[in-house]
Amino acid sequence: MTTKEVLQALGTSENGLPRDEAEKRLQQYGPNEIAEDVAISKWMIFLSQFKDLLVMVLIIAGFISLAIGSVRDGAIMFIIVIINALIGFFQEYKANKVLARLKELITSPAKIKTDGELTEIPQSKLVPGDIVYIEAGDKIPADIRILEAFNLRINEFSLTGESVSQEKNNKTIDHECILADRENMAYMGTTVASGSAYGVVVATGMETEMGKIAGMTQATTTTQSPLQIELGILAKWLTGIVIIISIGLFGVALWQGLGLFMSMVYALGIAVAAVPQALPAQVTVALASTSKRLAEKKAVVKNLPSVETLGSTTVICTDKTGTLTKNEMTVTTLWFDEAEYRVTGIGYEPKGEILDETGNPIPEDKIKELEIMLDAATMASNAEIHPPDDEHSGWYPIGDPTEAALITLSMKAGTRSPKEDEENPELYEFPFDSERKRMSSVRKFGDRLQLAMKGATDSVLSVAKYIYRDGKILPLTEEDKEKIQKLNEAWSKRALRVLAIAFRPLEADGQDYVLEETEKDVVFLGLVGMIDPPKEGVKEAIANCHQAKIRIIVMTGDHAITAQAIGKEIGLSEEGDPPTYTGAQMEKMSDRELTEILMSHKSIIFSRVAPEDKLRIVKLLEAQDEVVAVTGDGVNDAPALKRAAIGVAMGQTGTDVAKEAAELVLLDDSFPTLVEAVKEGRTIYKNLRKTVLASMTTNMAELMVVLLGLAGVAMKNWAIPILAIQILAIDLLAEVLPLTCLTFDPPDEGIMKMPPRDRSDHIMNLKNSLEVVFLGGLMGTLAFLNFVMFMKQQGIVLTPNMMTTPAFARATAITYLTIAYCQFVNILSRRDDTKSLFNKNFFSNKILLASILWSIMMVFAGIYMPYISDFLRFKGPQLSDWLFILGASGIYLAVYEAIKLFRRVRRGERTSTTLR
Repeated sequence: MTTKEVLQALGTSENGLPRDEAEKRLQQYGPNEIAEDVAISKWMIFLSQFKDLLVMVLIIAGFISLAIGSVRDGAIMFIIVIINALIGFFQEYKANKVLARLKELITSPAKIKTDGELTEIPQSKLVPGDIVYIEAGDKIPADIRILEAFNLRINEFSLTGESVSQEKNNKTIDHECILADRENMAYMGTTVASGSAYGVVVATGMETEMGKIAGMTQATTTTQSPLQIELGILAKWLTGIVIIISIGLFGVALWQGLGLFMSMVYALGIAVAAVPQALPAQVTVALASTSKRLAEKKAVVKNLPSVETLGSTTVICTDKTGTLTKNEMTVTTLWFDEAEYRVTGIGYEPKGEILDETGNPIPEDKIKELEIMLDAATMASNAEIHPPDDEHSGWYPIGDPTEAALITLSMKAGTRSPKEDEENPELYEFPFDSERKRMSSVRKFGDRLQLAMKGATDSVLSVAKYIYRDGKILPLTEEDKEKIQKLNEAWSKRALRVLAIAFRPLEADGQDYVLEETEKDVVFLGLVGMIDPPKEGVKEAIANCHQAKIRIIVMTGDHAITAQAIGKEIGLSEEGDPPTYTGAQMEKMSDRELTEILMSHKSIIFSRVAPEDKLRIVKLLEAQDEVVAVTGDGVNDAPALKRAAIGVAMGQTGTDVAKEAAELVLLDDSFPTLVEAVKEGRTIYKNLRKTVLASMTTNMAELMVVLLGLAGVAMKNWAIPILAIQILAIDLLAEVLPLTCLTFDPPDEGIMKMPPRDRSDHIMNLKNSLEVVFLGGLMGTLAFLNFVMFMKQQGIVLTPNMMTTPAFARATAITYLTIAYCQFVNILSRRDDTKSLFNKNFFSNKILLASILWSIMMVFAGIYMPYISDFLRFKGPQLSDWLFILGASGIYLAVYEAIKLFRRVRRGERTSTTLR
């Protein structure tokens, strides 16, 4: 539509809307704001901590304990439940600030025309049809169609991902195009880099492109982490076992004539024995401690399960600009006086050197020769760069990023004077426009005047008559032009943005200030090539991802040729150039076709994509059971960041919206940090697996003791060998600290050379379940045998009516200690599946060893210290009793070492068979 047709369609004029009409439209369209979802209250977050199945079983067991008069047991159970809930609440309470940050991003006063006069109103009161004025530094207050543009360039990085500001105009677009190519539109939340414009508001609030992203973010559901799914499966498995066995044994106990009270006690003992009461807290603490370690390495985890999700990641979908690249235009190549130079340093920090073709820094005399070109480049620029301050962590530009790159180049060479604009003031400027594709500035040099020019190579060559060579101004030949154009073409294929630099001495009479008379017969100086370069360490990080069998997919709003050049430089694909598809091509693909592409390649580039395209890619990958991590830093990344199994935002260059939508924020914007986080994620899962198996082993032991005790009651009329409160004391005193510290084990060598774990291979698979049943059964049997041996040694039979005697308290203490000490051996042995407990890495986790020593002291306190032992109904064993306790621990260790030896032998046989 033409500007006239747009105004007619919106029922407005170039003089703006009358305010009475604007008020009517405000009622119709609503305020120009991003709508917010209903926030989840703190109480709801706290109450959600109790919905875990294992916690529910413990709560029910606690109420049953209180109902049958076992207040101590019930109190201990509820204490454990509340501690778990508090830990979960404080670790998981993260306010969802995405939409609030979106509102902050766009909030600013709006300058509108009313009856032909400019006036300011709150941005929230803008309506479709308002005529808005924007200028350099302004945030765009709504989606507007450009009516008049005066050298307008807009930074759209946060919305499209493009690192270079985009030129805007009022021309009619007569074909379908993606958002990033709509040159006659300006969008809410972006900023004006230079120039000014009038435009008509076409969309406000949730109807803007920013609002649509907010809507997608609201509608995007967060997915459960692999660990949450795994623990959910474990919880259902355990709950089923608890219910079936408890009901069955309750019935058996009644059938045996034990009475309602004793039958309840045994059923309760089964429920308590089968539930790993401290496991939710152990998992939370383990994830929190890993989160703390990651924070020390510049990776902040906002959602604890995301720590483990990193280790399960199979695909990383990454943005390019600001994630793989610096998002700071940098001059990397120069051509001057028939020679090509390379420039080191990344970004706007003026730190780097100019190297010659042999790779050596050029001498001072050569820099002096280059100064004429570098001065012309900076004098034809209006940008500035500034050092870090309270609001910026690094050097930052004010103005156009391309011009800022030229200023940085001059400062690296040491040719730019801090007072350049005062020493050589600008008398007149011919701004850049899309037709000329160049800009020039008339500067005063003492008594002389000089024109400085920069622009597209073809544009500058079209007005060039001379060339600067060997310190002389010589005629520009066709051969020179051909050579320059070939070089320009070669650099463009490397995705460099190429600018030509020129100058011209002017007469001081002011007659040459007419555009056509001034921009002619210029002296061609040379070319500069710039790009938004890859960040340091990205190439090595990508290589580590390949080694770890993690696929990389690039999703960028930038052009395909730029993305391909960056992909090649960072080694994105191990199989040659990766396939590249545009957003327009994606739109024509069915989900089935796109899925086939996604699953057929290890690395892919998607260019010129919109936020909904990124979200679609993530959804299709998740439908194929992939664990997807999405990295990004722009507003356009927010929906995909929130949808992914784990969203990773850049902490320095990332927008607040991206940071709030993500689960992980990289404070140093470093891909090596991401790889380190993946390593930590893999390590924490492996350590949590050890913890779960060790915990389940002791739960199986407790279950075995209760089952054997029930058999003893039914067949021999013996007292139960351990009470429910004593089972809880195993968790609280003996194993909670060591099991937690087991998760601090250092990573195994080669953990990043293994593929991501198979999500179908659960922690409690058949192999591990059989191992837990065997080892737990052995531990429980040894504890029960020690209970029986005590009765034989003392020459007594402990019956149910003797459960308040000192002899029973001593016997249950022996049962308790046998399980506790076997569990210490079990925890240490779980550190490696095949290596002996006494290997060279025995002291690598000193905090685990310290926790076991502390737990031994806690156990002693529970057994021998007055009041505590009375509360737990223990009586301290004598020296002779300890021989049986330690003997049982030795038997357990010997059996476990035999199992490991068998595994090593089998592994050796498989290795030798493979080698043959």
